[in-house]
Amino acid sequence: MSSPYDPIDTTIGLAGAELPPWQRRVVLYLRVLAGFLLLKTIYSWTLICGVWDGTTSRFEMLSLAAQAAVIWAAIMNPVAAVGLWLGASWGVVLWLVTAMVQILINASAPEGVGRLFIVAAVETVLVAIYAFLTYKAARESED
Repeated sequence: MSSPYDPIDTTIGLAGAELPPWQRRVVLYLRVLAGFLLLKTIYSWTLICGVWDGTTSRFEMLSLAAQAAVIWAAIMNPVAAVGLWLGASWGVVLWLVTAMVQILINASAPEGVGRLFIVAAVETVLVAIYAFLTYKAARESED
């Protein structure tokens, strides 16, 4: 059953129908986020394939936790990106699960891998922004 205040599950209706401002912002944010996830996917695959190999970026030299985070991102992010671009609720759920797993893996990576900690911080901020936008969209539909 579709909820009237959920900006993702609402029936948009006619093709020319206007979405309320906060719901439009949520949809736009999800599309920008999908593009970001695709860029992150490309970075993950370049790391796995050894493009731009250097002493600090060799995939084999990373800890097991860091390798798991990179592989997880390379596989799950493009799937979540497609769902986010389409505005499907499964895309949001998959992105949130993927983000939480990455945050946990990246934050617990041994040797304090700096780049992975930054990725965990960025993912946390992205989830917080999504929570804020959906809260505002829900409040908008209640009024």
